[in-house]
Amino acid sequence: MRPRRVASALFLAVAMPIAAVAAPSAAPAAPGPARAHVHHAMHVTLDPTRGQLEVTDTLTVPASLVRGGTADFLLHGALDMLDASPAAQRVPLRSGSRDDATRFFGINASDADLDTALTRWRVTLPPGGGRVVLRYGGHFDFGLSDEREQYTRGFRQTIGIVSKEGVYLAGDGFWYPQLNRALIGARVSVSMPEGWQVIAPGNGRARDTDGQARWNVEGGLDELTLVGGPLLEYREKAGAIDALVYLRTKDDALAAKYLEATARNLEMYRGLIGTYPYEKFALVENFWETGYGMPSFTLLGPQIIRFPFILTSSYPHEILHNWWGNGVFVDYASGNWCEGLTAYLADHLYKEQQSQGAEYRRDTLKKYRDFVKEGRDFPLTEFRSRHSAATEAVGYGKALMTFHMARRQVGDEAYVRGLQRFYREQRNKRATFDDLARAQGTRLFTVKTTGLNQHGTVIGHFVRKILVAKRGHSVEDRINY
Repeated sequence: MRPRRVASALFLAVAMPIAAVAAPSAAPAAPGPARAHVHHAMHVTLDPTRGQLEVTDTLTVPASLVRGGTADFLLHGALDMLDASPAAQRVPLRSGSRDDATRFFGINASDADLDTALTRWRVTLPPGGGRVVLRYGGHFDFGLSDEREQYTRGFRQTIGIVSKEGVYLAGDGFWYPQLNRALIGARVSVSMPEGWQVIAPGNGRARDTDGQARWNVEGGLDELTLVGGPLLEYREKAGAIDALVYLRTKDDALAAKYLEATARNLEMYRGLIGTYPYEKFALVENFWETGYGMPSFTLLGPQIIRFPFILTSSYPHEILHNWWGNGVFVDYASGNWCEGLTAYLADHLYKEQQSQGAEYRRDTLKKYRDFVKEGRDFPLTEFRSRHSAATEAVGYGKALMTFHMARRQVGDEAYVRGLQRFYREQRNKRATFDDLARAQGTRLFTVKTTGLNQHGTVIGHFVRKILVAKRGHSVEDRINY
């Protein structure tokens, strides 16, 4: 591949050919969980033939979650409590499942109306907190939702699957006890059928020598996801980082492409932002079409991973989510900043390296104009996740242009320093638009015209200028945006 001309000095380093790039540095030991974190030490037994799971979970509950000598947690209603120490008492939900759970939001969350029937449990604990040992289980195979429009995240949704095809257990299925929306720590082992591999966030093995999966993450998670099934493992070292590919059928050539892309992108973003926060990154082939990014791995559908353009579009996007969304976590109550920033530094960055950044931004603004009609726009602080073309145009497109304006305001070098400062200061924490603005030294996120707290008038002005640009002229030549 011949070297490509880059559009800005900002990304000169990341445009270097892969042969000239050093291997990724080792990830430092992740900081331990804060005292406010709940920690799970659990063993999961999967029975795909019957669609069942059983979990033994030892929770370490901090003092901050003990109120009046008790602590409450939520669990999916399909799971029976088999044993608990101290004893767990079932108590009424406060105001229905959704209100009681305060709605689950995570990087892979969807607004699809999935039936999550929850149960509230209560245990007695001393004021200083303590340990709770739970054993619970039941049938947990809910299948897939109806087909959604093409812009729905993941195409088809589920709150949990344990089947012969594979396993998918995510936080919004409440397959493990949840006490609040704070970050958690976890150490997980999994018993599974012969020939299976099970992947979870953090560091460990998808199948150890004794036939069990073991994963550990202490720095913080906003949800715990288990995925896997009958998979083949491909493994290479990218410096000190394990680059992994898990495929459902043997395909050495495809695996090699993704292993190379993993090493290249890990190094690119390490140089741009900071040290990669985990010891592995894995591509996992799912058994239905998805595009999910979890801490230290991505779950992509069988057709998606075989599209050649994915290697320079969706795949870098999902790798970058380990810095934005799964390294620095999102404070969803104040708006989801990570999708727009990830799109800007992945999808847009690759186009900028090919001198096509202006065209990408033009197309982004045209999509904003086409889908965000009068009354359909909304502030960035109200964006949680993509579930339609309009929400994508705002949460990804308008946010992307806001970050581009911030970069133009402070300049390339200061913008990169701000990204690095934001990562250093907010890693393993939940962060807001304001945290990002402070790190970058810009006021763009607080002025009304960017649409952070109201509709995007500046974005609309960009759209109008693009629409009057004459044919035959470069957009960058005519419009300084």
